[in-house]
Amino acid sequence: MLKYLVIFTAALVSSMLCTFLLARFFLRHKILKTGNIPLVGGLGIGTAFVFSSSLAVFAFGLSLGKVLIVTVASLLVLFFGVVDDLKESSVAQKFLVQSFCAGLLILSGIRTDIVYLGFWGNAAITFFWILGLTNAFNLLDIMDGLAAGTALIVGSAFLWIGFLSGDLNVQLFSLILCASSAGFLIFNLPPARAYLGNSGSHFLGMLISCIALITHYASSSNVFALLSPVIILGLPITDTILLIIFRLIKRMPPFKKSKDHIALKIGALGFSRVETILTMYILSSIFAGCGVLLTRVSDLSAAGIIIAVFLFSTGMFIRLVKIEANV
Repeated sequence: MLKYLVIFTAALVSSMLCTFLLARFFLRHKILKTGNIPLVGGLGIGTAFVFSSSLAVFAFGLSLGKVLIVTVASLLVLFFGVVDDLKESSVAQKFLVQSFCAGLLILSGIRTDIVYLGFWGNAAITFFWILGLTNAFNLLDIMDGLAAGTALIVGSAFLWIGFLSGDLNVQLFSLILCASSAGFLIFNLPPARAYLGNSGSHFLGMLISCIALITHYASSSNVFALLSPVIILGLPITDTILLIIFRLIKRMPPFKKSKDHIALKIGALGFSRVETILTMYILSSIFAGCGVLLTRVSDLSAAGIIIAVFLFSTGMFIRLVKIEANV
């Protein structure tokens, strides 16, 4: 247990320290910022992840290959995100980098392993999972503390599953994700003193997609547990799907920016910014809790959870579809 505490502390402190120092540096030199808020969250969390993962390799004897490939893929989207923050890249350029990272992960063996689908079927699912989730966290990052707080919640869910299954890689990746996200959140909760930037939101999405892929869920007695990661990540996934639906209803291109995010619509109901963030955290916790529970119950109970989550998401759509955000 002492080793886990050391890794958690290293990730937490290094994330806080890097975010603080980088924020001061970029503000002093007037670069990588929007308004007077530095876009250093991605660099702070990324540095903490690399440092803490290196410690974990030595402390726990983790497989260097798996740690290295996850780190390389996540850092690639991080560094391209920094470029994007400095000068906005096109959608095609973003997808090209993300596609390269997804291909790298797939060829390295980090992909779904669903029986009967074969290599190409699993490769296709993995490809769309990685790109979808990476961009879902980018779309979610529209309010102080929202994306990083959601990452902390879903990371806790995967950490729980990691301990239940005894999977050391999942335990440590999730632990580092939680600690580094918490360290950054100190500066990102309203009113934010630092932002994730595109670099940070894409980094979190890529890292979380990798953790979800290496986690084991299903057993012969509960095939529905394969949907556990989808439920755990229900908030960013639902937000992305509803955002696209809301834009299509308005006959807008899906990738065109608009104010149709779930958080902004909830805020339009009269909630303060803090109340909106707390509401989103509660929603994320509900999804994450149901996803973890899905791995521990029978097929029948799992089917009931899936139906309940679907009805909940549908109800959310019906409630929010006519609400217009004015912020």
